[in-house]
Order: sequence, then structure tokens, then C-alpha cells
Amino acid sequence: MDAEIWDEIILFAVSFAANLFASVSGGGAGFVQFPLLIIMGLPFAAALGTHKVAVVFLGVGALAKKCLNKTPFALDRQISLIMIFIGCPSVVMGTLIVINVPAHAAEITLGIITVASGIYTLVKKQFGSQPLEHRSLTRTLLGTLAIIVIGLFSGSLSSGAGLFSTLSLVMIFGLELKRAILHTMVFVATLWNAVGAVTIGSVTAIYWPWVPLLIIATFTGSFVGTTLLIKLPVKAVRIIFSLVAMGSGLTLIYAAF
Repeated sequence: MDAEIWDEIILFAVSFAANLFASVSGGGAGFVQFPLLIIMGLPFAAALGTHKVAVVFLGVGALAKKCLNKTPFALDRQISLIMIFIGCPSVVMGTLIVINVPAHAAEITLGIITVASGIYTLVKKQFGSQPLEHRSLTRTLLGTLAIIVIGLFSGSLSSGAGLFSTLSLVMIFGLELKRAILHTMVFVATLWNAVGAVTIGSVTAIYWPWVPLLIIATFTGSFVGTTLLIKLPVKAVRIIFSLVAMGSGLTLIYAAF
């Protein structure tokens, strides 16, 4: 078996596992899949574009399972409009402009916040177990600001947007955890990454030979992970989210150094 086939087997297996856990926890695939593409020889820009194209199917897999299973998690109209009309332009801006923060410092900061978020959700046992009955104007404005910041980072960095989107949707907008993850899969994984992929593809090269393999791994991993998400209790989902967040944050800090 030659080296190219081994590379494809490793790429498929790791991407499948990363997207399976990402679809259960609401994010984190980029912390594994994107660095793997760089390790396997792609330049940074090509790896980012290739990852963005493939990870769109993280959301597609989740949506396919939702449609087949007719899950009861309905989309919130207000959040949907914010994610589309505020989030998408933020993703484009994050992709095209250079944010005035050194990438090294941004990755370390993002890693620390991600680890802290994982610890918080692990300790807070009621995290995402009950939805907020009334969403105030203040919460809506704060949530919109959070979506802008997350959209900018989604466009400029490879990782973190899914996890922080899920956190914001639970802690600020007041969604139940499973419903928040569904929104993240629909808008961040599918729509935002599609917008980012088109934007990146217009300014840099995408390594198309690996895209079909990554799409299959991402779609199947997401489909299986969403199946688990539907069946698992909120407590189990919270623990998985916490572990993925802490592991992702530590990985980001390690990569930055």
C-alpha cells in the first residue's frame, strides 16, 4: 500500500472522528481537521480553504439526519435572521481583512477562553438544560455583538466559531443546549463555512483532490454524531461539549507555541 493511500485512510478516519464529536458538541472539528491538512503538506491558505469547503458538510449531515428523523428542535426566527444578515457579512469581513491582533496572541487568548468555557460548562450542571422563557432587548443586542465577533473569527481563524456560537446561543440568547447545537450546525457549520469557502476560494487555491474524501468523512461523521445528539440526554451532551472545548483549547494553545 503506497503512501498516498495511507494518507487518505488517515485523513478519512481523523476527519470522520473529528466531525462526529463536533456534531455532538456543537463545534471543534477545525481544531483537528485543519492542522491535519497542514501536517499532511498543504500551505496554510490552501488548508484553510479546503477545510472550509469540507466542513460545510458537517452542517449538511446534521440537517439530513434532522429531516429524516423529524427532530423537534425548531429554529428560532430572531436568531436565524441575526445569523444570516449579521453573521454572514462578519464572516466575509473576517476572511478579507487583517484583524489588528497578532495571530499568535489571538490563538493563545482563544485557547485560554475555550478551556475556561469547557471548565465552566462542566461545573455548571444546569448549563443548557432549560431554555430562557423571555429574551430581553439587552440580551438580543449582546448576542448580536457576540455573533459579529464570532463571525469575524470564523472568517479569519480556522477554529472556535462553532463552540463559541453554541456557548453564546445558550448563555446569552437562552437556548437549550441541543437546540443551540442545531442552530450552530445550520448556520455556522453550513452557511457561514459556505460563505467563507467561497470567499477564500476567490483569493486562494483549494486542494480539490482531497475534497471528495473530506466531504464523505465529514458528512458521515456528522450524520452519526447527530444521531447520538438526538438520543443522548442533555447531561451527556454537556459533558461531551465540555471535554471537546477543553481539549480544543489546549490544542490551540499548544499549536500557538
